[in-house]
Amino acid sequence: MKKDFIEIYNEIEKSKKLNFLKQLLLKDSDLQEQFIAFTADKKGIRLDTITAVNIDKVRDELWSGLSAIDVEEHLGGGYYDYYDDEGMGESILEPIFNPFVDRALSFADKANYLDAFMSILAIYELNILEEPEVNDDEYFVFGEDIESFIQEFIDSSISSFTSKMEYKVLSVEVVDALITLFFERYLKYKKSAKEGEEQYFNISSFNLFFEQIIDEAKSAKYLLEQLKECELDKCQNSAIVMLHCADILEENELYLKVANEFFLDSKEVALRLQKKYKALNDNSELARVSNILLEQERNSDYALFVIENIDKEESKSLYIKALEIYIKSERSFEHYKLLKEYFSEDERLEFIKYFKRYNSLFYIELLEEEKQYKTILDFAKRDKNSHDLYQIVKPIITIYPDEVFELLTARSDKLVEERGRNSYARACELLQLASIIPMKKEALHSYVTELYGNNRRLSALRDELGKAGLL
Repeated sequence: MKKDFIEIYNEIEKSKKLNFLKQLLLKDSDLQEQFIAFTADKKGIRLDTITAVNIDKVRDELWSGLSAIDVEEHLGGGYYDYYDDEGMGESILEPIFNPFVDRALSFADKANYLDAFMSILAIYELNILEEPEVNDDEYFVFGEDIESFIQEFIDSSISSFTSKMEYKVLSVEVVDALITLFFERYLKYKKSAKEGEEQYFNISSFNLFFEQIIDEAKSAKYLLEQLKECELDKCQNSAIVMLHCADILEENELYLKVANEFFLDSKEVALRLQKKYKALNDNSELARVSNILLEQERNSDYALFVIENIDKEESKSLYIKALEIYIKSERSFEHYKLLKEYFSEDERLEFIKYFKRYNSLFYIELLEEEKQYKTILDFAKRDKNSHDLYQIVKPIITIYPDEVFELLTARSDKLVEERGRNSYARACELLQLASIIPMKKEALHSYVTELYGNNRRLSALRDELGKAGLL
C-alpha cells in the first residue's frame, strides 16, 4: 500500500527537513516573508492567514508605472509596426500589468490565497484612483483618455485570477478571510468618499469569484451578514452573490425576494428567476415573469427559455409570442415549423413578410416552406442583381425554368462586364446552377459558346469556365 505524505514526512530526518525548508525559502521571497511572520507570532497563527502584500503599496506602485508611460519612447518611431491603435495600446500596457497579475497567480498556485486576492484587489483599486496622464501621446493611441484601456486590463486580471481559483479547495476559514478582506476594502473607500460621490468598489466585479469559493452554509451566511452591515443587501450589484448564497442555504423565499426585486434591471438575474420558477414547478409565476420580460425586451434568451420550459397548453399565447420573438431574432427555421402549427396560412404569410426587409435568404427559405413559389420569382425579378441570386432562385429552378434561366444568364452578363476573376467565378457559379435545368442544356451551351466567343481575350474567364465544367 502506498504511503501517504504524513507517513513519509515523519520518517525523514529532522536535519533533511530543515535543509529542504532552507533551500525552499532561499528561492522564494514571498515564502520568506510568510516564514518571518509565522515565527514571530507567539500564538502560532495559521499559515494561510499570513499576508505579505500591502494593497495600497502595490496599487500605488502599479499606478506609478502607468503614470510613467511615454508613448513616444515606447514606440521608438515604430508606429506603423502595429495593426491598429488598440493593439499598440495593449502592447504598451501589457509589460506594466503582467508582473502584477503573474504575482497574484503565483500566490494562488502556492495556496497563498489571501495574498493572491490582495494582489488582485490592488489592481482592481485602480478604478478608485484618478486616471494617470500619458506622456507624448501624439499618435492618440489611448484616445481621449487611458481609462478604457486600463479597465480592460483590470477585467482581464480578475478573469485570469477567477479562472485560476476555479478548482482550488479552500477551507471555510480562508473563504471567510477573503470575504472579510473584500468588505474591509469596501468600507475603507466608502468612509473616505465624499457625499454623493460614485462608489467604484463594486462586488459585482467579483460575482463569479465568490460563487466559486462559497460552497458552505457558514460562508454563505457570513457574506449575507457582511452585505447587510455594509447596507448592500438591497443593491442591484449584490443580487447575483445573494442569489448564490440563498441557493447554498436553500432559502427559496430569500432567493425569490431578491430576484423579483432586480430581474428587470439584470438579464442574469432574470434568467435565474425563470430557472428558479421552473425548478419549483411554478408555471404561473414563470409565465408572469416571462410575460413582463418579453414586453420590456424582446430578448431571444428569455424567449428560448419560455419555448423550452413553459407549459404550452396552459400558456399558449406566451408560447406563441416567445416563438415569434425567437424566430425574428435568431432566424430559426426549426422554430418556425413549431410556430406554423398555431397560425393560419394568411397569418403565416403575414409573419413571413417581416423578413423580406431584414433577411432575404431566410425570407426565401420560409416562402419555400409555404410553397409560395410565385412570390419567390417576383422577389428574384425585383432583386435580379442581388449577390444572393443563386440562393434566391434555387428553390424555383424546376418550377419556372425559363424565367430562372433568363435571370441567371442576365446576371452572368453583368458580372462578366464587371471584369475580374472573382466576378467570373460568381458568373460561372450561376451558370452551373442553370446547367441542372434539363430543358435548358442546349440553350446554356449556346450561351456559353457565345460568351466565350465574345471574350476570347479574357484568359481568366476561360479558366473559370473550364474549372466549372462549362466549356
